[in-house]
Amino acid sequence: MKHKDTMRTFYPRARRQCLAWPSLRSLWRGRQWLLAALVTCCGGMLAPSTVALAADTEQAEAWPLRRWQGQEHDTSPVLSQRQPASRPWQVCAIYPHLKDGYWLAVNYGMMEEAARLGVGISVAGAGGYNDLAMQRRQVEACAADPQIDGMLLGTVSYDGLGDLLTSYAAAHPVVALVNDVGGQAVQSRVGVPWYELGRETGQWLARRHPAGSGPVTVAWFLGPRDAGWVLFLDAGFRDAIAGSDVTLATVQWGDTGRSVQRQLVEDVLDTHPDLRYLVGNAVMAEVAVSELHHRGWQDRVGIVSAYMTPGVYRSLARGSILAAATDFPVLQGRLAVQQILARLEGRPAEPYVGPDVALLERDQIQRFPAQWTVPPAGFNPVFQVEPMSGPQ
Repeated sequence: MKHKDTMRTFYPRARRQCLAWPSLRSLWRGRQWLLAALVTCCGGMLAPSTVALAADTEQAEAWPLRRWQGQEHDTSPVLSQRQPASRPWQVCAIYPHLKDGYWLAVNYGMMEEAARLGVGISVAGAGGYNDLAMQRRQVEACAADPQIDGMLLGTVSYDGLGDLLTSYAAAHPVVALVNDVGGQAVQSRVGVPWYELGRETGQWLARRHPAGSGPVTVAWFLGPRDAGWVLFLDAGFRDAIAGSDVTLATVQWGDTGRSVQRQLVEDVLDTHPDLRYLVGNAVMAEVAVSELHHRGWQDRVGIVSAYMTPGVYRSLARGSILAAATDFPVLQGRLAVQQILARLEGRPAEPYVGPDVALLERDQIQRFPAQWTVPPAGFNPVFQVEPMSGPQ
């Protein structure tokens, strides 16, 4: 059965902590939890509007997918999971936040694919990597809801949720999304090892500045210290620059909110005026563009991003950012829906699958379709997609 294009309700981007409501369990019940939370949290500021999600979009191109665990060198095709749902499944999706364009891109791919395949999804965000307690409450609420058939989880902590997931995953599919989860608490993982993103970023610098070419100094901006992905990103980057003439002048940690990253950039530039590169998380790269222009330093300090967001993509296309790694976050959102649907319907599913990693410069940005990496201009987060209405 070919789905018709479906109009889905969305709400314009809310304040950053909008989804960090105190009583998630009670709001979740009755499936009205999200709307109630948004209206309560944002003081009635949210005016509903609609967006058409293309439910019959076909996969016209081959996605650059790779098995990232166990069969890393297996060149056989990754299983295609484009079959629509056979019944009205309902899934909860829990993100670390929607404060930057990376998770907005994941949301776009996820909700468009859900509409196309007929899977119902409700989205919640913890409000940031520093709020493990909020995400634990969200996981508990999802697990306690008898109307939820499975969980998509972008965790804020590598080992902070295992105790909640083990019993739930014994009877329900749980798919880790983007950020890995420790132990055996999930059946599938969709994403890219963050080590690879760090390694690609470091290799780009190492190729430009091999041993003997003359030392260059770098400020390395990670993310929150407690976020699981940060340590993997750091390890890959450090391994890649080892033996080159790239040296770390400073390492900065902090939440990936814009205000935090802007302050870090300003402080680093004040303290280390002779830096050659600002390298690290995408939010840092976005805010660094304007800060360097403000100081007139855009031609003396280069910016390199370890992953891609819409802001980084635009700045890369303009030449304001020298290079950026991408793990195709839109495709990860789509893959997550496909994998959890395969688990729900008893079809074969991949244990750990994700896009390949690419490092792009300005003249390489057209190597891949933009819609694999960034949502359409003006896209706002979608928090609810209803499942198909009945059996096909």
